Amino acid sequence: MFAFEGAIPHAPRVREAVQRVIDDVLNPLLQGDASSIELLNVSEGEVVVRVTGRAAFGVGAEYVRTGVIEPALRKVVGDECAIRIKKTIPTAKRRT
Repeated sequence: MFAFEGAIPHAPRVREAVQRVIDDVLNPLLQGDASSIELLNVSEGEVVVRVTGRAAFGVGAEYVRTGVIEPALRKVVGDECAIRIKKTIPTAKRRT
């Protein structure tokens, strides 16, 4: 669908394609499970995203990251590109 040959030959095009996958595919899926994903950086050879909510620390978080997020991003960036998924640590509300 958005596949590019090689490791990020045109970073701006790849950034747009990755953002499109996040907006059109991943975020709608993750929002149903109280989670979200955000694109942080696209550089030569690496894509960095941040996940929040259950996709970061929930019961099936590892599966969501390796079985849903990574494969969707791989279709855009290819196998040669590293995908780094950062997890946002939830903050607990303080009791007053």
